[in-house]
Amino acid sequence: MQVAALSETAMYDYGTTTIGEYTFIFSGHASTDKTRSAHGVAICLNKQATTAWKNLGSIWEAINERIVMVRLACNPINVTVIAVYAPINPSADTSKTDSFYNDLQNTLDKAPNSDMTLIIGDFNARVGIQQHITSRNVIGPHAVDEINYNGERLIDFCSINNLIVSNTFFKHKPIHQKSWMHPGQKTWHMLDYNLVNKQFRSSVEDVRFHRKAADVIGTDHHLMRTKAKLHLKTRRRT
Repeated sequence: MQVAALSETAMYDYGTTTIGEYTFIFSGHASTDKTRSAHGVAICLNKQATTAWKNLGSIWEAINERIVMVRLACNPINVTVIAVYAPINPSADTSKTDSFYNDLQNTLDKAPNSDMTLIIGDFNARVGIQQHITSRNVIGPHAVDEINYNGERLIDFCSINNLIVSNTFFKHKPIHQKSWMHPGQKTWHMLDYNLVNKQFRSSVEDVRFHRKAADVIGTDHHLMRTKAKLHLKTRRRT
């Protein structure tokens, strides 16, 4: 099963559409108010994931131009996927970030506690190794940046909701741990994250970025790939 979370799609309004064997569930800015500002999120489902989505009643919700949610019927645990596109790190006014996290909290509250929940997308947040020391229950040992305001909000959100930033728990080469290059400073950063509820931490087997994908789809962010497999029981080793 393959599921893709897309950020900054520039798709207006909200709805579902089918392209070949793929289903797109999208949410964006209202078409009655055209804008040049970056907006839009979507979740793309392949044929198998589309079947899982329909088997659970085709549940989805377009929250706003920054958040969209779907639920998939998986055996024996259902999966909630939330695609996000957070506001850029604020220089002074934090109202947009406050509104984003309020909406994200309300969306997460609707997900059943029994679901494996994946929150995926561009959080425009930076976290560093210092946060592994102070918030090791959220941040792993492989963070790569200096924390910013959005990073603080991300950690607070995860701490409150028993989520982990799964990217930071997997060691890869630097080129496979950073997703975006600052156009002025020419430095690479990790801005895109995959959050998962802590009880399913072992089900996320790997997270890394792929650089060549950006050349194909025309984006300045590298593709983040997550491998997940449900593990329901721990095996005692002797």
